[in-house]
Amino acid sequence: MRLYLLSGAGLSAPSGLATFRDGGLWDRYDVVEVCSIQGYRRDPHRVHRFYDERRQELGQVRPNRAHYYLAKLEERFDVVHLTQNVDDLLERAGAQSLIHLHGELTKLRCLECGHSFSIGYLSQEGKSCPGCGSCKVRPDVIFFGESAPNYRYLYTIEADLFIAIGTSGRVIDIADIAQHYPRSILIDPVRHKRVTMFGEFDCYIDEYFTHFIQADICEALEELELLLQREAGGAGDFMD
Repeated sequence: MRLYLLSGAGLSAPSGLATFRDGGLWDRYDVVEVCSIQGYRRDPHRVHRFYDERRQELGQVRPNRAHYYLAKLEERFDVVHLTQNVDDLLERAGAQSLIHLHGELTKLRCLECGHSFSIGYLSQEGKSCPGCGSCKVRPDVIFFGESAPNYRYLYTIEADLFIAIGTSGRVIDIADIAQHYPRSILIDPVRHKRVTMFGEFDCYIDEYFTHFIQADICEALEELELLLQREAGGAGDFMD
């Protein structure tokens, strides 16, 4: 059985990372100033400071139970995992089949040659490109106002089961994606109205999914386990 996972901020929130919406970072920062291409062009140093703080925060937290669980699914199923998160917690938990849709916080990208390189949890200050030596580098993340090249994968993955985890659907229309797969599971502690570029719908996102687990991802693992075993014909137990 092939699984298509799509995760959002709700996956990493139990590790202690601040989310962006609903009481998160955007209540403390102006998104246009620190996370848009316009803000970067206006004041790159301010944007660098913002991402230096996020990188330092990331270095102080650890993968949670759900990160390890999802990584271990790769041992039992054919998994393709797309994540909206820019953290490295899934990789640190052992995930291999991962595609970052919005870039990676632990990396910088050279503005001269385009080379992407890791700096871990360090500050960007004083870093230069190991490829060409240029000091013109920026966070290797997708700013608001920029295109996201990896969005090309959203509708091109062949899978038997689509699983959306911890995402409100405001950035990516997961309700629409779910309709392209024969079976689907949504995991989120909150019921969200469907919101697209055309406005807010009267229906809820979970109405488009075969199964809805209304819980924090770490609290939902046992139920997810049962659903996966049912979908796979009861093969195996991977809740170690």
